[in-house]
Amino acid sequence: MDLRTSFVFYFVSLTLYLVVLTSMALADKRVVGTRWLAYSLLIEMIKIGLQAMAGSVPRVLSTMVANELNLVAYFTMYMGMRWFIRREPLRSRRGPIVLLVAMAVYCGMFLLHIPYAFHVMGVVVLWLCWSTVQMMARQQEERFRLASGITAVLLLVHMGLLLYRMALATEVYHAGKNWAPQSTDPRWSYSMMFIVMLANCLLILYVWFAAAEMYSAVEATAGIDALTGCLNRRALMKIASQEVSRSLRTQMPLTVVSMDLDHFKQVNDTYGHAGGDAVLCAVVALLKNRLRGVDVVARAGGEEFLLLLPDTDAISGAKVVDGLLHAVAAMRVEFDGRTIASTVSAGVTQSLPRGDSWTAMLNRSDRALYMAKHAGRNRVILDELVAKLPRRAVGVRAEIQGDTSVPNDGTTMRIIRKRLG
Repeated sequence: MDLRTSFVFYFVSLTLYLVVLTSMALADKRVVGTRWLAYSLLIEMIKIGLQAMAGSVPRVLSTMVANELNLVAYFTMYMGMRWFIRREPLRSRRGPIVLLVAMAVYCGMFLLHIPYAFHVMGVVVLWLCWSTVQMMARQQEERFRLASGITAVLLLVHMGLLLYRMALATEVYHAGKNWAPQSTDPRWSYSMMFIVMLANCLLILYVWFAAAEMYSAVEATAGIDALTGCLNRRALMKIASQEVSRSLRTQMPLTVVSMDLDHFKQVNDTYGHAGGDAVLCAVVALLKNRLRGVDVVARAGGEEFLLLLPDTDAISGAKVVDGLLHAVAAMRVEFDGRTIASTVSAGVTQSLPRGDSWTAMLNRSDRALYMAKHAGRNRVILDELVAKLPRRAVGVRAEIQGDTSVPNDGTTMRIIRKRLG
């Protein structure tokens, strides 16, 4: 395969991948990185088109403008990758300013026939490639790990080839020859063919990043309850498995809370299902607002919710839930000109020191919730098995006095801290 054939194949590949990335960008406009990569391919196509017209258009277009577009294409590639990896805008304008200055310097050197104009362009490309490699090396997300590694390797090889071409350019300048290396030295053609091959591989990775992001978005959406916006039971199962494993590994407690709205059927019968939906959404909003960012709120079905409180023992978790119950009881939901009041009941348990499982914890919290319902609702019940553990096993120097299955004050669990010592 000669260089011209390689360019034709690359141009066709650019066209196909541009169509794919543009379609993906239009399908989900939230994935900003896909748009940046599509811009990069479009600019690259224009550059290749100008280079292909060398001899039929002024050299300013086929060489100078094409090389300037090449710099812009690399910058938009960096911006696309930055969105996928960092999800943040540029922290300063230094990068774009350096790019614009380099483009102006290259333009002036080219028009004035000053040597080493190619090196100015090459240094900027090396800088953009190295910045992308560093970014890939620091990324932590599992879904991008393999793609990032391959991208970093390809860019490092590309940097090596570019350094080789810069060395060839130095030979040309030292020899005092006219700048026409492609036609006078086969090393230029061979190195360019390798660069085109690497570029084709990068096109695949562009789609890889975009597809991984879209799949993740779809997976996340599938795990969200459509009404309340919290996690659904399916998504909770996955997170719970991870949290249980982490709890066993780190020996840190994990509190599980089963929570159910009291007399919710009466709310639906009185205010209609729309009124019930309004209450569900209001309760979820309250829970999210009062819990930590690491805590998990999930709708298990109907009016039942599950909470995961990582690194929290059951006694501390029961105090947190007690506050949530008071907040829900004080909350009033305005709906269709009427005010809806509601209460919730909850059962609390935590991971046991040895050999516990998510299913076992869920069953214990459900039993505690049933006891709360049976005892009169609007209360927190602590799992009896956890309540009988030694104080050190539940992670805090505290104990519950009185009946551990029925609240002492008739509404919520009474927790009394003993004097430390």
